[in-house]
Amino acid sequence: MKKVHFSTLGCKTNQYETQAMREKFLRAGYAETEKAAEADLLVVNTCTVTGDGDRKSRFVIRRLHRDNPAAKIAVTGCYATFAGNELQTLPGVSHVIPNQEKDRIVQHIAAESVGKFCGSGDKSEDNRYSDLSISYFADRARAFLKIQDGCDHSCTYCKVVLVRGASRSRPLEEIAEEGRRLSQNGYREVVLTGIQLGAYGDEWSNGINLRAALERLTRIPGLERIRMSSIDPSDVDEDLMRFIQREPKICRHFHLPLQSGDNTILKLMRRAYRRERFLEIVRRLRELMPDFAITTDVMVGFPGEGEDEFGQTAEVIEAVLPLKVHIFPFSPREGTQAASFPGRPAAAAVQDRYKRLQSLSDRASLKFRERFLGRRVEVLVEGSEREGLQEGHTSEYLKVRFRPSGRPPGSLFSVRLESLDRDFFIGSF
Repeated sequence: MKKVHFSTLGCKTNQYETQAMREKFLRAGYAETEKAAEADLLVVNTCTVTGDGDRKSRFVIRRLHRDNPAAKIAVTGCYATFAGNELQTLPGVSHVIPNQEKDRIVQHIAAESVGKFCGSGDKSEDNRYSDLSISYFADRARAFLKIQDGCDHSCTYCKVVLVRGASRSRPLEEIAEEGRRLSQNGYREVVLTGIQLGAYGDEWSNGINLRAALERLTRIPGLERIRMSSIDPSDVDEDLMRFIQREPKICRHFHLPLQSGDNTILKLMRRAYRRERFLEIVRRLRELMPDFAITTDVMVGFPGEGEDEFGQTAEVIEAVLPLKVHIFPFSPREGTQAASFPGRPAAAAVQDRYKRLQSLSDRASLKFRERFLGRRVEVLVEGSEREGLQEGHTSEYLKVRFRPSGRPPGSLFSVRLESLDRDFFIGSF
């Protein structure tokens, strides 16, 4: 029996797709090993969102080959899709498999004659929705459920549309069937994933949209929580917000990317909203649901960003009080328009803004979380223990640690939030 080992970099969509590939290999007779040195095949699912993602992907490939030079290495994911020729030259790489071929990875590995780059060459297939599905999620108390791929935006800094293609949606019945399967296998919470989640159904023009997918999933017995991963502000409307307000199974949390709080920079980024719209969405969500949590992404150092533009971003963070801000320095990506934009801030200025924004974000997060102290909340047990404590999250994605409850991972139970310690609450029964 051949052994396979998986390494995954990047987003929730990549994590979902690794799980789907895992199940394909297991059905084909492979055994999975957590020890790369024992594997016959090493599968690396790469990321290319930032230059750091590229570097980490190359580092993982080289380390795996060093630790197990006899194993074949199959490289897939976004970096493999964009830079297949480059990756073919790395020692140990036997196959380079673009995103569009992930659902055929087992066949490509079996067909030695295919060669290193395993694309079909049929451009008409670039925008098909890949046949990937899962029945469980390895080592996770919540399961990801992919419903959409690709993106219809053309942000000037982003390579995603180059490696994922245009938005395309998974059939609603397949989503419902996978949701039922995950529920039957004990998952109480699913996280909907996609590249442009809010574009779900846009290409059909038949009334099936993200809200319809959410509504269908809420009917599945046993599913108690449905969480959305990142959703673009341009895809959030009043109908969606009011539906979430009415439906208690939908988690009170959005990851809503800001990127910049300055309208000039947002225009240069070619984002499909302005700061006023972002602030209005947050205001309306909290008018409907006062404790609604926001996590967000912010980029510092975009070309043209000065102190005034940075100050506009800081003002939005102060107004929104996000639970968490993921801060990224601008990374010029090959093939994107922004890579050649003039006016990049000096590295020292970018580093200074990063630190200041991190400090501001920490204070904003603390202010938001303090309102929950003393409350009793429902926590999903995630099973990990640190310093003798179990860990879980609330609907608002508040991290809570508590004495071992005896409840199995994936179960929901009530916890009182007693105190705050760094980025988590200490809870008691």
